[in-house]
Amino acid sequence: MKRTEVDGAEHFTASARKVVDYLNAHMPILDWSVSRVAGGEQVRVHLHRAEITDIGNRRPWHDTFCRRMVNGAARVLVDSQADPDYADLPDAQAFRSYVGSPITDDDGSVFGVLCGVGRDVLAGPDAVDLDLVDLMGGLLSSQLAMARGADRERRNAQMAEALAQTDSLTGLTNRRGWDLLVADAQERVDAYGDLVAVAVIDLDGLKAVNDAEGHGAGDDVLRRAGSALRSVEQPSDRTARYGGDEFAILSNNVAKADLDAHFAVFMQALADHGVSASIGYASVGSGVIDLTDAFAKADAVMYEAKHERKAS
Repeated sequence: MKRTEVDGAEHFTASARKVVDYLNAHMPILDWSVSRVAGGEQVRVHLHRAEITDIGNRRPWHDTFCRRMVNGAARVLVDSQADPDYADLPDAQAFRSYVGSPITDDDGSVFGVLCGVGRDVLAGPDAVDLDLVDLMGGLLSSQLAMARGADRERRNAQMAEALAQTDSLTGLTNRRGWDLLVADAQERVDAYGDLVAVAVIDLDGLKAVNDAEGHGAGDDVLRRAGSALRSVEQPSDRTARYGGDEFAILSNNVAKADLDAHFAVFMQALADHGVSASIGYASVGSGVIDLTDAFAKADAVMYEAKHERKAS
């Protein structure tokens, strides 16, 4: 009998949505979500939205109810404005009640939080069945561990297939391989809220080199560009020759605040290899901007930067 391949991301997504739907139907607090904590931010990934929050809603982690809860503040918050552990937070004006339960990743770290927020003050701490919320949070932690494990073998095979698709001139992943990398990354963003960013790099003046010195000289520029990008690529980065004189980078686990410094390394490597280029990059936001839109945004930023440089 042929083994059925398990899609862990899909199963975790289904479980998370069932949990938030159930809690919405059985608790006095209506806005329930499964959030991801990464890169100094908390983002809502799976949500039963009633009136307050939305998928993709982002907050600095240090300013959240959930961080205070994880650090030992009350798990059930009856009135945020009356609790000294929460009253100073920006959200205390909008969210009067709260309950949360941490979700752990398969390595034991904090993945995120199962939480509910409401506009109204609760009748008391017993108004919410915290044992039930903790049970749901624990089940999601177990589901996440199984999902990560189930996906690991499948993803390794997919990554091997993607990285085997190489451009003969530069040795980088080609367009077909890039499309496979993007599909995998989008699945992780949608299911787990993983941090993903994309960059588009366009070489400057390649046509002029081809016209003046011949295509052999142009090919040499492309090879140097590929060598430069590979020389600084980290295990969390995937570089590709997207087509012609355009290259693309997919970077994982880089906080939005660190993107400038992260991609500056690639630009410096190109300069060190004698290659002039323009770059644009954008982060992917769960429920807000997908990889296709982020790529288009990065491409537009790159062309704007190229035009500004030509005009100066």
